[in-house]
Amino acid sequence: VDEAGRGALAGPIVVAAVILPVGFQNPLIQDSKILSPSQRKRAYRIIKKNALEYKIIFKSPREIEEKNPLGATQEAMVEAILELKNKPNLCLVDGKEEITIGGIETQSLVGGDRKSINIAAASVIAKVTRDALMQKLHKKYPCYDWFSNKGYPNTAHLAALFRYGICDLHRKTYEPIKSLLKPNSDLKKISEKYKLSK
Repeated sequence: VDEAGRGALAGPIVVAAVILPVGFQNPLIQDSKILSPSQRKRAYRIIKKNALEYKIIFKSPREIEEKNPLGATQEAMVEAILELKNKPNLCLVDGKEEITIGGIETQSLVGGDRKSINIAAASVIAKVTRDALMQKLHKKYPCYDWFSNKGYPNTAHLAALFRYGICDLHRKTYEPIKSLLKPNSDLKKISEKYKLSK
């Protein structure tokens, strides 16, 4: 199980749980962050074709605000695993995240998407699913350039926040959004902190 989008300023966190056949190997299925977009899409198709099962869970910006990013991610991971028809004996979790599921052993693996093909597959499914959603949402909110940045805080996205404000898909507990929403916030000071002109 792995997530995508926890560090983004906008859009959902997407969690995927994937069960591949025992012994399944494919050199293209690896950490989604080191694959090019075209490689990720090819890997995504291979995983969907060969996986015994996979499940995708979304956590909205409001859920992320309410539960905090880690809490929302952990909840989504548990939900994804519990919704699998094939109940695993062991669930491998990317990173330091620790989750508890009754009757299922869990193991956290730092750098797991480079150590386990199942975690790598989950990272690809989560990343490709989320990227496609953010590119679709770009059509509704083109000013933030989500087609390119997928909701992450690059210069174009941050500049758009100062120029246009936020929308309903932004996470209000994330900086600099949290500071921008404060009454009498010093926009000049905030923009300087993020190396932006007001």
